[in-house]
Formats: sequence, C-alpha cells, structure tokens
Amino acid sequence: MKPRWFFILIVLYFTAISIFAVSLRSANNHIFYKLYVLSIEQNRLKQELWQKQLQVENLISPASISKQLDY
Repeated sequence: MKPRWFFILIVLYFTAISIFAVSLRSANNHIFYKLYVLSIEQNRLKQELWQKQLQVENLISPASISKQLDY
C-alpha cells in the first residue's frame, strides 16, 4: 500500500513541476514580446525625433535664414 501512495505523490509532484514550468515559459514569452514591441516603438520615436531635428536645423541654418530675409 505504501509504494502506491509514494508513486501517486511522485506523479503529482512532476505534474505540478510541469505546470509551473509551462507557466514560467508563458510569462517569459509575454515579457519578451512586450520588450520587443517597446523596442520597436522606441526606434520609431528616435526616427521621428531625428526628422524633427533635421527640420529645426534646416530652419535655423544661415542659408535658410538668408533665404527668408530675401523674400
């Protein structure tokens, strides 16, 4: 009788460990996806900032200012 309970306990233990491992993997995938999306958003914002910086530099460049004064 005792070996039977021991076997059931071992099966329950490995089942619990397997469920825990699957839940950790799912959480890991979710966090990786969030980091990936945030990285893409950060790169997009960097490109947008770069474009705005170029626009400002074109507006304040000496050649641009002299063109605006000529008109």
